[in-house]
Amino acid sequence: MASSTQAREVHHRKEEDALDEERELIDLNKEAKHEDDDKIVASETREAKKQKVEQEVKDANQEDERRGGMTRTTTPRSLTQEEAKAKEDDARASRMLASTSNDLVRPGLDINDYVDDSEQTLTFLTRWKAPETPPEKIIHRSLVDQCSKPIQKQLTTSDVTQNRLSLSNSQVRKKFQQLLGDESGRKESRFTVYGPDGKVHEIWLREKKRSFDLTIGWWTFVEQYGLKECCDFVTVWMFRHSVTRRICLAVDTTRFAFRKQVSKRISDAAFENSD
Repeated sequence: MASSTQAREVHHRKEEDALDEERELIDLNKEAKHEDDDKIVASETREAKKQKVEQEVKDANQEDERRGGMTRTTTPRSLTQEEAKAKEDDARASRMLASTSNDLVRPGLDINDYVDDSEQTLTFLTRWKAPETPPEKIIHRSLVDQCSKPIQKQLTTSDVTQNRLSLSNSQVRKKFQQLLGDESGRKESRFTVYGPDGKVHEIWLREKKRSFDLTIGWWTFVEQYGLKECCDFVTVWMFRHSVTRRICLAVDTTRFAFRKQVSKRISDAAFENSD
């Protein structure tokens, strides 16, 4: 009797264990199904985003093509007679300058033995006009109070090999005199000089009988900006600083394809350098 009862209890426990295993398996299957569902939803979301991005790119490309087509079919504006003439003059001047730059220095002769007195160079330089005030790259316009007319000059061998930049006495007095004021008559005066990149330098200006020379500090200026004779031209302004009220100088440089020193005739005509 006891043996039969124990057998039934064992059988009952086995049935309960089997039910527990079945319920656990069902729960695991449900969890697995949920994970699969989540992966499917995530995959569908990524695919939807990908399709959306691809569609946006496609729409953007179609819009660019449409605009490009419109641009290409637009008739360009015709140049006025003045614009066409100016464009042709610039092209002609460029061709003239290119032909001038092809001249080679013959062995045994110094470059200063060659002087450019051609009409092409005269035409080119007379068309090159410096601005009335220093460019913004040198100093902000609001800091320039009273400003002189610019002095332009082609650098000579002495300008870049000796510690001086010689400016025509007549040009300095004609264009700088009003601002020189109390500085005029002194043998030497120190000026704050703004370079082509806006950097500030201290350079001395020395008055001579026929010229005004930028002296102490000029050699450093030449080295810093890699200036060379013949091909480099300088433009010099004198102005009063609106904040410090000091008289200052601004120096800009322009490089052309010249390999010769221009003649006095051209220099006088292009830069009003006559004494």
